[in-house]
Amino acid sequence: MFYVVIVILVSFLLITLVIAGGVSLKQKTITTALTHLEKDKNNYESIIEQANDALFVVDISNGAILQCNPSAADLLGYIKADLLKKTLFNIQPPEFLNESSLRVADVWEKKGLIFTDIPFVNALGEVLPVECSAKVAPFAGRPAIVIYARDIRERLKLEREVREQNKIIEEKNKDITDSITYAKRIQGSVLLHQESIKDLFNDSFIFFLPRDIVSGDFYWFDKVIATRGIKNEKKPVELLCVAAADCTGHGVPGAFMSIIGNNLLTQTSSHPKVNSPAEALDFINKELKKILNNNISENDTFLRDGMDIALIAIEKESKRLHFAGANNAIFIVRQNELIELKPDKFPITAALDQEPNHFTDKTFELQTNDCLYLFTDGYADQFGGDRGKKFMYKRMKELFVEIANQTMAQQKAVIENTFHQWKGKTEQIDDVLVIGLKID
Repeated sequence: MFYVVIVILVSFLLITLVIAGGVSLKQKTITTALTHLEKDKNNYESIIEQANDALFVVDISNGAILQCNPSAADLLGYIKADLLKKTLFNIQPPEFLNESSLRVADVWEKKGLIFTDIPFVNALGEVLPVECSAKVAPFAGRPAIVIYARDIRERLKLEREVREQNKIIEEKNKDITDSITYAKRIQGSVLLHQESIKDLFNDSFIFFLPRDIVSGDFYWFDKVIATRGIKNEKKPVELLCVAAADCTGHGVPGAFMSIIGNNLLTQTSSHPKVNSPAEALDFINKELKKILNNNISENDTFLRDGMDIALIAIEKESKRLHFAGANNAIFIVRQNELIELKPDKFPITAALDQEPNHFTDKTFELQTNDCLYLFTDGYADQFGGDRGKKFMYKRMKELFVEIANQTMAQQKAVIENTFHQWKGKTEQIDDVLVIGLKID
């Protein structure tokens, strides 16, 4: 019996020790947890205190400010203790009371919002534009929302300045665009009307598509009397002349060059010493150097602008073609075959540091229904298609052969549609000029 009592007492003692140890361990765990919570709370409060944005914790039921940070007090010009005596509706303009109440309800319903249309009022009564980010976050067991507010006065000031600068830029762009548009009228008055080419070639077309408002490409045509004939013949010969030219650059600089080039070509029409396409290009090459570098001072850089050009002269009676080209070839399609007359491989240029080159004439006997094509490089160089590649001259030649049996009006439609389909949404990279003539 005595041993039984001893065993019971020992067991009881062990149970007591285990319970006591468990309680002690549990208390230690709770203490540790509370320490961590206190540390987290301190960290959280530290983050709030150091935040640059103003922070307000607002009671959802009456708008009372339950908590705020120093940035909030600084923004509104209050001592923090005084600010905590206010409500959300005290720090917003009275006329926004109804809208503010609806906004609080909206935040509660949607669990969060960002808005800039309700300003704050500081301690001096000044209205401050703010950007607010609000979200639901219960505080001390009470329904509340947390509002982060950022002073956006500086941002709005910068936005106003940007708008004002944009307005100035838009006005200047409009002035520039208006000037360029007027320049287009001037360039258009210099270029002959496209349909006038039918006075020389009844079945013909000009596809002219500037990249910008004005163009560096230009076309030219005229009826000319060669005073000594071609190839030193004594009898004057009536020539039907056509040119397709591509000046240095595009836009306004190219347009200036196109007007100069057009005027120089016109001068060749009546110049007694110019009686062939090659002589015409030599004349332009010489005169361009004088025009562009006439008033250059010692400290200025000499201009090097110029042009690529294809110029043809067709003897009306004999249908003999004379051609000279500065980098620009011409194509002739006869009975589904393409013939290429190649140019001299140098441009017309104003550069004074290059030896003057003389252009050469090429002669070709035309036949009825031959199709002639003069062009600049804008069509062949245009990017597009499924792979964003250049159209290329090979594809251009194939197109001309394919459509040569159609009328020139039909050909122009095909050439224009093909270009736009190829280009698609790709930006046009250069001025485009294609001239088609059918010999009758």
